[in-house]
Amino acid sequence: MAPPRWAAGIDAFRTVPVDLAEATRTGAAMTLLAAVTCSVLPGPRTDVVLDSNQDSLLRINFDVSMLDMACDHVTVGVWDAFGTERMNITSNVLKTRLDHNGASKGRPYTEDELVALEFADASFSTEEQRELDSDWSSSSDQFHHDDFQSVVDAHDYTFVNFYADWCPHCRAFGPTWDAFEAQLNSAERPVVDADGAKANVRVLKINCVDFEETCQQQKVHSFPTVRLYRRGFDQKQWVDFRGKREIAYLESFARHEVKKAHRNADAKFHDIFSEGCRIQGFVEVARVPGTVHFQAMHTADRTLNLAFTNVSHRINSFTFGEEPAAMRRMLPEEYTRHAAPLDGRSFTVDKFHQAPHHFIKVVHTRFEASDLRSYQQTHQWSVRTIQRKTVPQAKFSYDLSPVEVVIRKGERRWYDFVTSVFAIVGGAFTVMSMASGVLNVASAQFKRSINKIG
Repeated sequence: MAPPRWAAGIDAFRTVPVDLAEATRTGAAMTLLAAVTCSVLPGPRTDVVLDSNQDSLLRINFDVSMLDMACDHVTVGVWDAFGTERMNITSNVLKTRLDHNGASKGRPYTEDELVALEFADASFSTEEQRELDSDWSSSSDQFHHDDFQSVVDAHDYTFVNFYADWCPHCRAFGPTWDAFEAQLNSAERPVVDADGAKANVRVLKINCVDFEETCQQQKVHSFPTVRLYRRGFDQKQWVDFRGKREIAYLESFARHEVKKAHRNADAKFHDIFSEGCRIQGFVEVARVPGTVHFQAMHTADRTLNLAFTNVSHRINSFTFGEEPAAMRRMLPEEYTRHAAPLDGRSFTVDKFHQAPHHFIKVVHTRFEASDLRSYQQTHQWSVRTIQRKTVPQAKFSYDLSPVEVVIRKGERRWYDFVTSVFAIVGGAFTVMSMASGVLNVASAQFKRSINKIG
């Protein structure tokens, strides 16, 4: 039974009479393209499920070259989220000595070089510099006066007068010191070091009544006490002034002490060891987040300045799991590059108190068709700035995903296939129809322009 005539008004799929429709070669080509697209639609299916791996341990394979750390001084350690920590791991670890490719042999840094390099890039804002250059005469002025070592480290040399308000000798010495402070701080006659380079010498005073704790830390036992501090050295090391409290003697003392030192203004970073070390092996860890680190250590007959050890490195290989490299090469290309994204990369720093830190997300991946298993990785890294007394470490922090990815090749449910077909066909015809409309409008406009010209 045919539907009533009035029902034709709600038809959402109205047709164009055959006499008004035109078949074109372009339309035929697009039809064939849509058909081919639909025919190749089935492909690998990816499912995300809870990790089925029930192993209690995870194997981490590493092959890392420390670029400037001798094998005698490098150690491997592991820490995990359970609080387990293992230091100086030697089992299943092989160390191979590396040379510096014929470059000059390494040597330890001198104390002067360390100071020059560590503070070479020191820069302060105008407000910060005013704070560091100011006298500590009162705790109620506009400055903070909360870090004496920062004041010392802000200048090559700092000449300090520790005094007390109630001290008569301090009051008598006060005008002389103020005149000397203004004269030397004006920099009209620069103070130079042993190499003739201009030194930044600051003269200031500290009121030990208002800043009693600082004076106690500096072991000031009498007033006035005048000392010369040098940047970068321990804050309890200084040179006492014991001459006459006159401007000429104060200036002569300052110039004489600065003149004795080589500040190594042209110091350069260099290798401190004559060789590097390649570390190969593996370690088994609990399947929880953790960190593998490489760092320097002392030996029985040699103590290192660990804070200035360079942990720059090249990663030859860093992978998870027990599958051999040959098996990893059997993975599809889009998965191979994520199985070992760190391989062949170098991570270096060129300043003290810095170290590369890697962050790795590990996902267990299973390929059902080939029965292969792989640990896929995503990687990020940053350069950590660490405290002056902290030993730098090359860290590899890893975190295991609680799910696994299952790759099933060539499987697709019938309703997924039908849905995809509808989407592809509908999208293709819609896009082609819009493109055809644009071309028709453009063609009509072009013809009008030609006619007007004619």
